[in-house]
Amino acid sequence: MRFLRAISRFLTGAVFILSGFLKIIDPIGFGLKISEYLNAFHLGWIAPLSVCMGIVLSAAEFIIGVCVLKGIKMRFFTLLALVFISFFTLLTFVSALWNPVSDCGCFGEAVHLTNWETFFKDVVLLACAVLIYVQRNRFEPIADSFWEIVYLCVYGVLIAGIAVYSLIRLPLIDFGAYKAGTDLEASAGTGAEREYETTFIYSKDGREQEFDIDNIPDSTWQFVDARTVLVKAAGKEDGLIDFALKNRDGEYVTEEILNSPDPVFFISLYKKETPRIAERAGRLRDLLKRIAPSASVYLINGNSMEETDPSEEAVPVLYTDYKTALTLNRSNGGLTYLSKGMIVDKWACGNYPFRKLDKLLAADPDIVTARVIIREQLSAEFFLLLVFFMILIVRFFSKRIYIRSLVRRRLRPDLPEKENRKNI
Repeated sequence: MRFLRAISRFLTGAVFILSGFLKIIDPIGFGLKISEYLNAFHLGWIAPLSVCMGIVLSAAEFIIGVCVLKGIKMRFFTLLALVFISFFTLLTFVSALWNPVSDCGCFGEAVHLTNWETFFKDVVLLACAVLIYVQRNRFEPIADSFWEIVYLCVYGVLIAGIAVYSLIRLPLIDFGAYKAGTDLEASAGTGAEREYETTFIYSKDGREQEFDIDNIPDSTWQFVDARTVLVKAAGKEDGLIDFALKNRDGEYVTEEILNSPDPVFFISLYKKETPRIAERAGRLRDLLKRIAPSASVYLINGNSMEETDPSEEAVPVLYTDYKTALTLNRSNGGLTYLSKGMIVDKWACGNYPFRKLDKLLAADPDIVTARVIIREQLSAEFFLLLVFFMILIVRFFSKRIYIRSLVRRRLRPDLPEKENRKNI
Protein backbone atom coordinates (compact mmCIF):
# COMPACT_ATOMS: atom_id res chain seq x y z
CA MET A 1 0.00 0.00 0.00
CA ARG A 2 2.88 2.34 0.71
CA PHE A 3 4.19 1.75 -2.83
CA LEU A 4 0.73 2.35 -4.33
CA ARG A 5 0.36 5.56 -2.34
CA ALA A 6 3.70 6.82 -3.62
CA ILE A 7 2.92 5.96 -7.25
CA SER A 8 -0.58 7.47 -7.05
CA ARG A 9 0.72 10.64 -5.42
CA PHE A 10 3.45 11.02 -8.04
CA LEU A 11 1.13 10.43 -11.03
CA THR A 12 -1.56 12.76 -9.71
CA GLY A 13 0.88 15.52 -8.79
CA ALA A 14 2.94 15.31 -11.98
CA VAL A 15 -0.08 15.30 -14.32
CA PHE A 16 -1.69 18.22 -12.49
CA ILE A 17 1.57 20.21 -12.62
CA LEU A 18 2.15 19.58 -16.33
CA SER A 19 -1.49 20.21 -17.21
CA GLY A 20 -1.59 23.48 -15.30
CA PHE A 21 1.78 24.66 -16.61
CA LEU A 22 1.10 23.89 -20.28
CA LYS A 23 -2.15 25.86 -20.09
CA ILE A 24 -0.97 28.78 -17.96
CA ILE A 25 1.82 29.58 -20.47
CA ASP A 26 -0.88 30.16 -23.09
CA PRO A 27 -3.83 31.73 -21.22
CA ILE A 28 -5.42 33.22 -24.34
CA GLY A 29 -5.32 29.90 -26.18
CA PHE A 30 -6.81 28.02 -23.23
CA GLY A 31 -9.42 30.75 -22.87
CA LEU A 32 -10.40 30.09 -26.47
CA LYS A 33 -10.82 26.39 -25.66
CA ILE A 34 -12.99 27.21 -22.64
CA SER A 35 -15.18 29.48 -24.77
CA GLU A 36 -15.66 26.58 -27.21
CA TYR A 37 -16.89 24.41 -24.35
CA LEU A 38 -19.16 27.18 -23.04
CA ASN A 39 -20.70 27.71 -26.47
CA ALA A 40 -21.13 23.94 -26.95
CA PHE A 41 -23.06 23.71 -23.68
CA HIS A 42 -25.11 26.86 -24.43
CA LEU A 43 -23.26 28.98 -21.85
CA GLY A 44 -21.87 31.49 -24.33
CA TRP A 45 -22.93 34.41 -22.13
CA ILE A 46 -20.00 33.53 -19.83
CA ALA A 47 -17.50 33.42 -22.73
CA PRO A 48 -16.12 36.98 -22.11
CA LEU A 49 -14.69 35.62 -18.83
CA SER A 50 -13.07 32.59 -20.49
CA VAL A 51 -9.47 33.87 -20.23
CA CYS A 52 -9.87 34.69 -16.52
CA MET A 53 -11.50 31.32 -15.94
CA GLY A 54 -8.65 29.61 -17.77
CA ILE A 55 -6.00 31.35 -15.65
CA VAL A 56 -7.75 30.46 -12.39
CA LEU A 57 -8.30 26.85 -13.46
CA SER A 58 -4.72 26.39 -14.68
CA ALA A 59 -3.23 27.97 -11.56
CA ALA A 60 -5.45 25.81 -9.34
CA GLU A 61 -4.33 22.67 -11.18
CA PHE A 62 -0.69 23.64 -10.83
CA ILE A 63 -0.98 24.40 -7.10
CA ILE A 64 -2.89 21.17 -6.45
CA GLY A 65 -0.19 19.18 -8.26
CA VAL A 66 2.60 20.88 -6.31
CA CYS A 67 0.90 20.33 -2.95
CA VAL A 68 0.05 16.68 -3.65
CA LEU A 69 3.55 15.91 -4.91
CA LYS A 70 5.24 17.86 -2.16
CA GLY A 71 2.94 16.75 0.66
CA ILE A 72 1.50 20.11 1.75
CA LYS A 73 -1.86 20.10 3.57
CA MET A 74 -2.67 16.68 2.14
CA ARG A 75 -6.10 16.38 3.74
CA PHE A 76 -7.34 19.46 1.91
CA PHE A 77 -5.52 19.09 -1.41
CA THR A 78 -6.21 15.37 -1.85
CA LEU A 79 -9.91 16.23 -1.50
CA LEU A 80 -9.54 19.09 -3.97
CA ALA A 81 -7.72 16.83 -6.45
CA LEU A 82 -10.50 14.25 -6.14
CA VAL A 83 -13.19 16.90 -6.78
CA PHE A 84 -11.30 18.25 -9.81
CA ILE A 85 -10.66 14.91 -11.44
CA SER A 86 -14.20 13.67 -10.72
CA PHE A 87 -15.68 16.70 -12.46
CA PHE A 88 -13.38 16.41 -15.48
CA THR A 89 -13.94 12.65 -15.77
CA LEU A 90 -17.66 13.31 -16.02
CA LEU A 91 -17.11 16.17 -18.48
CA THR A 92 -14.82 14.14 -20.74
CA PHE A 93 -17.24 11.20 -20.67
CA VAL A 94 -20.02 13.49 -21.91
CA SER A 95 -17.65 14.95 -24.50
CA ALA A 96 -16.64 11.48 -25.67
CA LEU A 97 -20.28 10.52 -26.18
CA TRP A 98 -21.47 13.66 -27.97
CA ASN A 99 -18.15 15.19 -29.14
CA PRO A 100 -19.12 18.88 -28.72
CA VAL A 101 -15.40 19.83 -28.84
CA SER A 102 -12.98 17.56 -30.67
CA ASP A 103 -9.91 18.30 -28.52
CA CYS A 104 -10.19 18.68 -24.73
CA GLY A 105 -7.22 21.02 -24.43
CA CYS A 106 -6.21 19.45 -21.10
CA PHE A 107 -2.52 19.84 -21.99
CA GLY A 108 -2.92 23.06 -23.97
CA GLU A 109 -1.54 22.96 -27.50
CA ALA A 110 1.38 20.72 -26.51
CA VAL A 111 -0.46 17.38 -26.54
CA HIS A 112 -3.66 16.68 -28.45
CA LEU A 113 -5.85 13.84 -27.21
CA THR A 114 -9.18 12.60 -28.47
CA ASN A 115 -12.10 12.76 -26.06
CA TRP A 116 -11.98 9.00 -25.45
CA GLU A 117 -8.22 9.11 -24.81
CA THR A 118 -8.79 11.94 -22.36
CA PHE A 119 -11.57 10.02 -20.63
CA PHE A 120 -9.41 6.91 -20.10
CA LYS A 121 -6.58 9.11 -18.83
CA ASP A 122 -8.98 10.70 -16.35
CA VAL A 123 -10.23 7.29 -15.20
CA VAL A 124 -6.66 6.29 -14.27
CA LEU A 125 -6.14 9.61 -12.48
CA LEU A 126 -9.47 9.21 -10.70
CA ALA A 127 -8.35 5.85 -9.31
CA CYS A 128 -5.11 7.46 -8.10
CA ALA A 129 -6.97 10.41 -6.58
CA VAL A 130 -9.38 8.11 -4.74
CA LEU A 131 -6.49 6.11 -3.30
CA ILE A 132 -4.54 9.09 -1.99
CA TYR A 133 -7.71 10.63 -0.58
CA VAL A 134 -8.61 7.43 1.29
CA GLN A 135 -5.02 7.20 2.53
CA ARG A 136 -4.72 10.94 3.26
CA ASN A 137 -4.05 10.42 6.97
CA ARG A 138 -1.12 8.15 6.17
CA PHE A 139 0.93 10.97 4.64
CA GLU A 140 3.37 12.56 7.04
CA PRO A 141 3.52 16.39 7.09
CA ILE A 142 6.76 18.00 5.90
CA ALA A 143 6.45 21.28 7.80
CA ASP A 144 4.30 23.09 10.30
CA SER A 145 1.31 25.17 9.21
CA PHE A 146 3.22 28.46 8.90
CA TRP A 147 5.82 27.10 6.48
CA GLU A 148 3.18 25.28 4.46
CA ILE A 149 1.48 28.62 3.87
CA VAL A 150 4.83 30.15 2.90
CA TYR A 151 5.39 27.38 0.35
CA LEU A 152 1.91 27.94 -1.08
CA CYS A 153 2.55 31.67 -1.45
CA VAL A 154 5.88 31.09 -3.21
CA TYR A 155 4.39 28.74 -5.80
CA GLY A 156 1.35 30.99 -6.18
CA VAL A 157 3.55 34.00 -6.98
CA LEU A 158 5.61 31.86 -9.38
CA ILE A 159 2.64 30.68 -11.42
CA ALA A 160 1.01 34.14 -11.34
CA GLY A 161 4.21 35.62 -12.78
CA ILE A 162 4.15 33.13 -15.65
CA ALA A 163 0.51 34.00 -16.39
CA VAL A 164 1.17 37.75 -16.40
CA TYR A 165 4.24 37.32 -18.62
CA SER A 166 2.29 35.21 -21.12
CA LEU A 167 -0.51 37.79 -21.25
CA ILE A 168 1.76 40.81 -21.66
CA ARG A 169 4.24 39.15 -24.00
CA LEU A 170 3.69 35.81 -25.75
CA PRO A 171 3.46 32.18 -24.55
CA LEU A 172 6.65 30.99 -22.89
CA ILE A 173 6.80 28.30 -25.57
CA ASP A 174 4.57 28.22 -28.65
CA PHE A 175 2.97 24.84 -29.34
CA GLY A 176 0.39 26.25 -31.77
CA ALA A 177 -0.06 25.65 -35.47
CA TYR A 178 1.80 28.89 -36.31
CA LYS A 179 4.91 28.47 -34.18
CA ALA A 180 8.35 29.57 -35.29
CA GLY A 181 9.72 27.29 -38.01
CA THR A 182 6.31 26.55 -39.56
CA ASP A 183 6.36 26.63 -43.35
CA LEU A 184 3.00 28.23 -44.09
CA GLU A 185 3.32 27.70 -47.82
CA ALA A 186 3.54 23.92 -47.34
CA SER A 187 1.36 23.63 -44.23
CA ALA A 188 -1.50 25.73 -45.56
CA GLY A 189 -2.05 23.28 -48.41
CA THR A 190 -2.17 25.98 -51.06
CA GLY A 191 -1.36 23.53 -53.80
CA ALA A 192 -2.53 20.04 -54.70
CA GLU A 193 -2.96 18.98 -51.08
CA ARG A 194 -6.52 20.35 -51.08
CA GLU A 195 -9.17 18.61 -53.13
CA TYR A 196 -12.23 20.29 -54.62
CA GLU A 197 -15.34 18.75 -56.10
CA THR A 198 -17.53 20.47 -58.67
CA THR A 199 -21.21 19.60 -58.93
CA PHE A 200 -23.22 20.62 -62.01
CA ILE A 201 -26.96 21.26 -61.82
CA TYR A 202 -29.10 20.61 -64.91
CA SER A 203 -32.85 20.76 -65.41
CA LYS A 204 -35.21 18.74 -67.59
CA ASP A 205 -39.00 18.64 -67.69
CA GLY A 206 -39.22 21.00 -64.76
CA ARG A 207 -36.98 19.06 -62.36
CA GLU A 208 -33.37 19.70 -61.38
CA GLN A 209 -30.67 17.10 -60.82
CA GLU A 210 -27.03 17.20 -59.76
CA PHE A 211 -24.21 15.58 -61.77
CA ASP A 212 -20.48 15.24 -61.18
CA ILE A 213 -17.89 16.02 -63.84
CA ASP A 214 -17.71 12.39 -64.98
CA ASN A 215 -21.45 12.09 -65.60
CA ILE A 216 -22.49 15.17 -67.57
CA PRO A 217 -25.97 14.61 -69.13
CA ASP A 218 -26.82 14.87 -72.81
CA SER A 219 -27.99 17.97 -74.66
CA THR A 220 -31.64 17.40 -73.72
CA TRP A 221 -30.76 18.73 -70.26
CA GLN A 222 -30.40 22.49 -69.65
CA PHE A 223 -27.48 23.82 -67.60
CA VAL A 224 -28.58 25.72 -64.46
CA ASP A 225 -25.62 26.19 -62.13
CA ALA A 226 -22.28 24.79 -60.94
CA ARG A 227 -21.06 24.51 -57.35
CA THR A 228 -17.48 23.89 -56.23
CA VAL A 229 -16.86 22.71 -52.68
CA LEU A 230 -13.72 21.82 -50.73
CA VAL A 231 -13.86 18.08 -49.95
CA LYS A 232 -10.39 17.72 -48.43
CA ALA A 233 -9.43 20.69 -46.30
CA ALA A 234 -6.35 21.32 -44.27
CA GLY A 235 -6.50 19.35 -41.10
CA LYS A 236 -4.43 17.76 -38.37
CA GLU A 237 -4.81 14.34 -39.88
CA ASP A 238 -2.83 15.29 -42.99
CA GLY A 239 -0.54 17.86 -41.39
CA LEU A 240 -2.24 20.84 -43.04
CA ILE A 241 -3.72 23.98 -41.54
CA ASP A 242 -6.45 26.28 -42.78
CA PHE A 243 -4.61 29.53 -43.45
CA ALA A 244 -6.26 31.84 -45.97
CA LEU A 245 -6.01 35.58 -46.59
CA LYS A 246 -8.37 37.79 -48.59
CA ASN A 247 -8.05 41.39 -49.68
CA ARG A 248 -10.82 43.98 -49.41
CA ASP A 249 -12.32 42.82 -52.71
CA GLY A 250 -12.74 39.30 -51.35
CA GLU A 251 -9.97 37.83 -53.52
CA TYR A 252 -7.64 35.21 -52.01
CA VAL A 253 -4.03 36.40 -51.98
CA THR A 254 -2.52 33.68 -49.75
CA GLU A 255 -0.26 32.09 -52.35
CA GLU A 256 0.93 35.43 -53.70
CA ILE A 257 2.07 36.60 -50.28
CA LEU A 258 3.53 33.31 -49.04
CA ASN A 259 5.51 32.89 -52.28
CA SER A 260 7.09 36.33 -51.95
CA PRO A 261 10.92 36.15 -51.91
CA ASP A 262 11.06 39.29 -49.74
CA PRO A 263 10.48 39.57 -45.97
CA VAL A 264 6.83 39.81 -44.92
CA PHE A 265 5.47 41.09 -41.61
CA PHE A 266 1.98 40.34 -40.30
CA ILE A 267 0.27 42.38 -37.60
CA SER A 268 -2.49 40.27 -36.04
CA LEU A 269 -5.75 41.97 -35.13
CA TYR A 270 -8.49 39.89 -33.54
CA LYS A 271 -9.94 42.66 -31.38
CA LYS A 272 -10.69 46.29 -32.11
CA GLU A 273 -7.72 48.24 -33.45
CA THR A 274 -6.35 50.72 -30.92
CA PRO A 275 -4.45 53.98 -31.60
CA ARG A 276 -1.36 52.29 -30.16
CA ILE A 277 -1.53 49.47 -32.71
CA ALA A 278 -2.08 51.93 -35.57
CA GLU A 279 0.87 54.05 -34.40
CA ARG A 280 3.21 51.07 -34.16
CA ALA A 281 2.07 49.74 -37.54
CA GLY A 282 2.79 53.10 -39.18
CA ARG A 283 6.16 53.33 -37.47
CA LEU A 284 7.08 49.83 -38.67
CA ARG A 285 6.00 50.68 -42.22
CA ASP A 286 8.13 53.85 -42.28
CA LEU A 287 11.13 52.04 -40.81
CA LEU A 288 10.91 49.25 -43.40
CA LYS A 289 10.78 51.80 -46.22
CA ARG A 290 14.18 53.07 -45.10
CA ILE A 291 16.06 49.86 -44.32
CA ALA A 292 14.26 47.26 -46.48
CA PRO A 293 12.08 48.81 -49.21
CA SER A 294 11.22 45.39 -50.68
CA ALA A 295 9.75 44.11 -47.38
CA SER A 296 5.99 44.10 -46.91
CA VAL A 297 3.81 44.61 -43.85
CA TYR A 298 0.12 43.70 -43.61
CA LEU A 299 -2.55 44.01 -40.97
CA ILE A 300 -4.18 40.57 -40.62
CA ASN A 301 -7.72 41.38 -39.52
CA GLY A 302 -9.78 38.63 -37.94
CA ASN A 303 -12.82 40.88 -37.67
CA SER A 304 -15.38 41.62 -40.35
CA MET A 305 -14.57 43.98 -43.22
CA GLU A 306 -17.25 46.41 -42.11
CA GLU A 307 -15.34 47.12 -38.88
CA THR A 308 -12.33 48.57 -40.71
CA ASP A 309 -12.27 52.15 -41.95
CA PRO A 310 -10.06 52.33 -45.09
CA SER A 311 -9.25 55.98 -44.40
CA GLU A 312 -7.56 55.03 -41.10
CA GLU A 313 -5.42 52.16 -42.43
CA ALA A 314 -1.72 52.63 -41.69
CA VAL A 315 -0.79 49.50 -43.66
CA PRO A 316 -2.62 47.28 -46.17
CA VAL A 317 -5.30 45.12 -44.56
CA LEU A 318 -5.91 41.45 -45.29
CA TYR A 319 -8.79 39.46 -43.85
CA THR A 320 -8.98 36.03 -42.27
CA ASP A 321 -11.15 34.37 -39.64
CA TYR A 322 -10.99 35.27 -35.96
CA LYS A 323 -9.36 32.03 -34.80
CA THR A 324 -6.59 32.22 -37.42
CA ALA A 325 -5.70 35.80 -36.44
CA LEU A 326 -5.62 34.83 -32.76
CA THR A 327 -3.61 31.66 -33.35
CA LEU A 328 -1.11 33.39 -35.64
CA ASN A 329 -0.13 35.70 -32.79
CA ARG A 330 -1.68 35.58 -29.31
CA SER A 331 -1.08 39.29 -28.80
CA ASN A 332 -3.65 41.66 -30.31
CA GLY A 333 -1.47 43.83 -32.53
CA GLY A 334 1.38 41.30 -32.26
CA LEU A 335 3.99 41.10 -35.02
CA THR A 336 4.95 37.96 -36.99
CA TYR A 337 7.98 37.86 -39.29
CA LEU A 338 7.93 35.54 -42.35
CA SER A 339 10.65 34.69 -44.83
CA LYS A 340 9.65 32.80 -48.00
CA GLY A 341 6.50 31.54 -46.35
CA MET A 342 8.21 30.36 -43.14
CA ILE A 343 7.47 31.88 -39.72
CA VAL A 344 10.77 33.19 -38.36
CA ASP A 345 9.89 35.02 -35.14
CA LYS A 346 7.05 36.72 -33.24
CA TRP A 347 6.69 39.68 -30.91
CA ALA A 348 3.91 41.01 -28.70
CA CYS A 349 2.29 44.36 -29.47
CA GLY A 350 4.44 46.25 -26.97
CA ASN A 351 7.68 44.52 -27.95
CA TYR A 352 8.32 45.29 -31.63
CA PRO A 353 12.03 44.94 -32.58
CA PHE A 354 12.41 48.51 -33.88
CA ARG A 355 16.01 48.95 -32.71
CA LYS A 356 17.32 45.64 -34.05
CA LEU A 357 15.18 45.38 -37.18
CA ASP A 358 18.09 46.02 -39.55
CA LYS A 359 20.20 43.32 -37.89
CA LEU A 360 17.22 40.96 -37.90
CA LEU A 361 16.67 41.33 -41.65
CA ALA A 362 20.38 40.97 -42.36
CA ALA A 363 20.63 37.68 -40.43
CA ASP A 364 19.94 34.24 -41.89
CA PRO A 365 16.23 33.48 -41.23
CA ASP A 366 17.01 29.82 -40.48
CA ILE A 367 19.50 30.79 -37.78
CA VAL A 368 17.04 33.26 -36.26
CA THR A 369 14.32 30.59 -36.20
CA ALA A 370 16.65 28.05 -34.59
CA ARG A 371 17.53 30.55 -31.85
CA VAL A 372 13.86 31.22 -31.17
CA ILE A 373 13.05 27.51 -30.87
CA ILE A 374 16.05 26.85 -28.61
CA ARG A 375 15.21 29.84 -26.42
CA GLU A 376 11.61 28.72 -25.97
CA GLN A 377 12.54 25.13 -25.17
CA LEU A 378 15.24 26.14 -22.69
CA SER A 379 12.88 28.56 -20.94
CA ALA A 380 10.15 25.94 -20.49
CA GLU A 381 12.58 23.20 -19.47
CA PHE A 382 14.33 25.49 -16.97
CA PHE A 383 11.03 26.44 -15.34
CA LEU A 384 9.82 22.84 -15.04
CA LEU A 385 13.18 21.65 -13.72
CA LEU A 386 13.17 24.51 -11.21
CA VAL A 387 9.69 23.53 -10.01
CA PHE A 388 10.52 19.83 -9.59
CA PHE A 389 13.89 20.67 -8.04
CA MET A 390 12.21 22.91 -5.50
CA ILE A 391 9.64 20.21 -4.75
CA LEU A 392 12.20 17.44 -4.21
CA ILE A 393 14.93 19.41 -2.44
CA VAL A 394 12.66 21.53 -0.26
CA ARG A 395 10.57 18.47 0.62
CA PHE A 396 13.71 16.54 1.60
CA PHE A 397 15.17 19.23 3.87
CA SER A 398 11.87 20.57 5.15
CA LYS A 399 10.73 17.15 6.31
CA ARG A 400 13.94 16.51 8.21
CA ILE A 401 13.90 19.93 9.85
CA TYR A 402 10.27 19.36 10.82
CA ILE A 403 11.01 15.95 12.32
CA ARG A 404 13.94 17.35 14.34
CA SER A 405 11.76 20.17 15.66
CA LEU A 406 9.16 17.61 16.76
CA VAL A 407 11.85 15.60 18.52
CA ARG A 408 13.13 18.67 20.36
CA ARG A 409 9.63 19.60 21.47
CA ARG A 410 8.86 16.12 22.73
CA LEU A 411 12.10 15.63 24.67
CA ARG A 412 11.84 16.69 28.31
CA PRO A 413 14.92 16.92 30.55
CA ASP A 414 12.88 16.11 33.65
CA LEU A 415 11.95 12.66 32.28
CA PRO A 416 14.20 9.59 32.36
CA GLU A 417 15.91 8.46 29.16
CA LYS A 418 13.50 5.54 28.72
CA GLU A 419 10.46 7.88 28.66
CA ASN A 420 12.15 10.26 26.21
CA ARG A 421 12.76 7.39 23.82
CA LYS A 422 9.04 6.62 23.89
CA ASN A 423 8.28 10.25 23.06
CA ILE A 424 10.67 10.12 20.12
